[in-house]
Amino acid sequence: MILIIGFLFLAAALLGIAAFHISAWCLNSRLNILVYFVLAVLGAGTVYGLLRLNGVIVFPGGHTWSVDFFDASWRDDGVRFLVLFGGTFSGTAAALFPRRNMDGGSSGAQIKEKT
Repeated sequence: MILIIGFLFLAAALLGIAAFHISAWCLNSRLNILVYFVLAVLGAGTVYGLLRLNGVIVFPGGHTWSVDFFDASWRDDGVRFLVLFGGTFSGTAAALFPRRNMDGGSSGAQIKEKT
């Protein structure tokens, strides 16, 4: 069970990394509105996945009673949506944060030596 959950986190992380780089490229290309639209759609999918995983949204034809955690259809759908949309949502949201200067200094200013 722990191994399956680890693989699910790995899949979500890989999707997040890919979404981060794609979103950063879109933000550098001045396609901000596209990133915000995609973020809204991914947020809605993440909320749906969470609601489905917790059993708030259960369809009449779904298999609901099971001893195995991943055997109920609403849990399966919730996990699928959460991995796909949640990982991508986190990578896209992370790209919106401003990047820091990686020059080693806290202020970003270069110190000139006196000669």
